[in-house]
Amino acid sequence: MKVKTNKFLIAILTVALLAPLQSCDEEKLEISNPNTVSQLDFFNNEADFRVAVNGMIHPITAVFFWGRVVHTGPLLRSDAFNVVPFANNTTMSTLQGVPGVSRWSTDMFPQLYQTIFRANTILEEANDENLPAGSAQDEILGQAYFMRAFAHWYLAAFWGNVPLVLNTPQTQEDFFPMPSNQEALFNAVVSDLTEAANRLPATWSTSDLGRPTSGAALAFRGKTHLFLGNYSQAQQDLQAVVNSGVYDLLPAEQYEENFTTANENNMESVFELQFSPQDNFVWGSDAPLTGSQSNFYIDYSPPTVSLDRGHYINPHILQVFEDNGDTFRRNATIAFDYPGATGYGGRPFLEDFAPDIEAAGVAGVDALFTRKYAMLFAGNREQLPGFGQTVGVNWRLIRYSDVLLMLAEAENELGNTGPATDLVNQVRQRAQIADIPAGLSQGEIFDAIVDERIMELTGEGHRFLDLVRWGLAEEVMGQGSTIAGGRHPKSLAGESAFFTPNRDELLWIPVTELNANPNLRPNPGY
Repeated sequence: MKVKTNKFLIAILTVALLAPLQSCDEEKLEISNPNTVSQLDFFNNEADFRVAVNGMIHPITAVFFWGRVVHTGPLLRSDAFNVVPFANNTTMSTLQGVPGVSRWSTDMFPQLYQTIFRANTILEEANDENLPAGSAQDEILGQAYFMRAFAHWYLAAFWGNVPLVLNTPQTQEDFFPMPSNQEALFNAVVSDLTEAANRLPATWSTSDLGRPTSGAALAFRGKTHLFLGNYSQAQQDLQAVVNSGVYDLLPAEQYEENFTTANENNMESVFELQFSPQDNFVWGSDAPLTGSQSNFYIDYSPPTVSLDRGHYINPHILQVFEDNGDTFRRNATIAFDYPGATGYGGRPFLEDFAPDIEAAGVAGVDALFTRKYAMLFAGNREQLPGFGQTVGVNWRLIRYSDVLLMLAEAENELGNTGPATDLVNQVRQRAQIADIPAGLSQGEIFDAIVDERIMELTGEGHRFLDLVRWGLAEEVMGQGSTIAGGRHPKSLAGESAFFTPNRDELLWIPVTELNANPNLRPNPGY
């Protein structure tokens, strides 16, 4: 069962815990709405705090964040996908950012700070009188520390040098926080995740499945150390997740269940965002209070289904699967759609798409599309949800296979090539492909990890940030780069859609935020 939120109570929180970091003057600060529930009146007991926790998580599940479009930043921005420009929808993914234009950026930034504000409110309002010390207090505060760390992590990864906010605003000046730097944000994340790991349970009861756990906190902390280059600390945290015995890889035949509504919150899931389907989806409204995920297939699927003409998987990604003999994950990751296509390994594709795929041929691209999160598992076209409907597929942010590969990377960076090899092979064995041989050099193992993360994690939002932290983004996507068939990874997006170092590592800070906070500055190159 998924974490559900009471719409009425969330509505209360929407007015009681409002939050964007926006400009205001002294007069406006003194205005009160008699119809709202005062923060002072709200936090009276454990039940109130549990409602506040649900409200804290809500902003990141909004339509213009993980509810649909977070993929335009870390996922489609990578070399894995080639995109045909479609108005402002592909601004991020084509590496041609226009600050202040695309909602994909302007909405994500303040929503993360909304979660931070609500987490800070919970942490500040809790005391032994309204929330007595014990397991309930630890569960509530642990979630607040986790989500504050979560929000700061993505702010640091996406935007870099932005404000670190650890308190609710008390003065007018507090509404204009000074920017910090990326390293300081990541270090604050480490501190918050330490608190979370010490307070959160290892597992939750059925009614609370999906809430952050101590294992999720350790995995996220290990990932943070990996980004900081603290390989010893990353190794310790990620090994602790493995040693916990809570997680394991799903059997091979259930691999696709990591990306559908089937078997959500399974033993391979370390942390996933919870979504429930809704009958209707209102574009441009953020669908407040729904907590529902929109149709990913309208972005990912073949041009005959997608208003955005589809997002094509680059052939060099397919080639990695082919070079490793990985038909299993290839068929779960890539939809092959072209006239007469029936899929690999005897697996039929949605044959009624095939006659219409001529649009892909006209675009001069291979007819390769993602299956993960794309709802193509649902059946033929008539069985797919219609445009505008939501599908309720949980987004798996950290899977156990990701933990194993991050641990392999940390071990390899520490010179522990034997354990690194074993960890990579553990993931490959689930995919039913040959082990990488023993005795490989440190550099060869790194290359194997890079390929393994392509095969295991393509379409899940990791590739772009991986390339950035490895220092490979310019090599793979820079102006002089050609990969498959002499084609640049962003060839469909135009000649200027190449990775520019010292700019494209980060997203642009939205103009609305620059105008609201005079202490913010644009990221370099924007």
